[in-house]
Amino acid sequence: MDFEIEKREFLKGLGLIQGIAGRKTTLPILTHVLMEANKESVLLTGTDLEIGIREELSAKVYQEGKTSVSAKKLFEIVKELPDESVHIQKKENQWIRIQCGKSIFNLSGLDPEEFPSLPAYNEDDFSQISISLLSEMIEKTVFAASNEDSRYHLNGVLFLRTKQEGKERLRMVATDGHRLSLVDRETQSVRGIEKGIIVPKKGVLEIKRVISDKEEGEVKIYFDPTHGFLKIGKSLIVIRLIDGEFPEYEQVIPKENDKRIEVDKERVYGCLRRVSTMTSERGEGIKFSIKSRCIELSTFNQDFGDAQEEVDVNYEGSSFEIGFNSRYLLEALNVMDTPNVVIELKDEGSPGIIKPLSSAESPDQLCIIMPMRI
Repeated sequence: MDFEIEKREFLKGLGLIQGIAGRKTTLPILTHVLMEANKESVLLTGTDLEIGIREELSAKVYQEGKTSVSAKKLFEIVKELPDESVHIQKKENQWIRIQCGKSIFNLSGLDPEEFPSLPAYNEDDFSQISISLLSEMIEKTVFAASNEDSRYHLNGVLFLRTKQEGKERLRMVATDGHRLSLVDRETQSVRGIEKGIIVPKKGVLEIKRVISDKEEGEVKIYFDPTHGFLKIGKSLIVIRLIDGEFPEYEQVIPKENDKRIEVDKERVYGCLRRVSTMTSERGEGIKFSIKSRCIELSTFNQDFGDAQEEVDVNYEGSSFEIGFNSRYLLEALNVMDTPNVVIELKDEGSPGIIKPLSSAESPDQLCIIMPMRI
């Protein structure tokens, strides 16, 4: 194997692999990046057996071949090299020689045949959705997914194909048992999600990381019963799906929340931020004292003190009190795009719904938050 590649191109590809290669593992090969030189390009592959990334890079290939070396060490070396082309040659016993300008490194490797192969897929099975749409939907849901290992079926985001008024829609739902976030968007039909599939949270965050610097364009996407496949430019992401049943989320969406409060998002967000400075790291709740035309937010902490603040709202109903986890509310408000949002409540013991004002009547986005005893 012998090839030459621009440092910037090489570094960008290696940077994408860093997110998954080198995580805690008992298999040394999983800390490695597989490099395959083919004709006019080099393929870089990294995997932790749950997520795999393959990146195709432009290069001058003098001799085809493949090798496997430490992803972290190669990245560290290339990062420090001068901004010139990098020359990689495979030597005996799985070693490689790295030359850039007057810098020369020799790096040991492992047999590339030991590197796990990524699952196969059929090119014709892919559908297309816009990068901006996928990025928006991930942003509006992934924060609500669980981090608890004991509830592995909640450690991901549900992808589901739905139809509304004859139009294909993609739905994404995430919940940790204390809150839920749902978003619907009209898009082309995506294969493999008719009955719903669960993409693990770290896989969803990996997708978000790869598309973070891409605003326009399309993502090719396909799901089989065990894996999700996404092609973004010259990047391929393969994610092993969660084998489990997602909760019957539609049953927990309240249908009888008759107290409708319209609020200015930025005002309530700022008020929550200020009052929540007096809560503890354990996430003690904030009391909402709801009255005609205003809400008083208050909290008491025996170690620090107390805080309270009033914010004007559009509400004409009866007065009542309810408690919520301030962090859950802040994160829900943060993913609402409209200047005004609607909070729908029933009583102090029932979950609340937060929606953008524009979709309050026919919601294509909502967050549900369970109340707390204050």
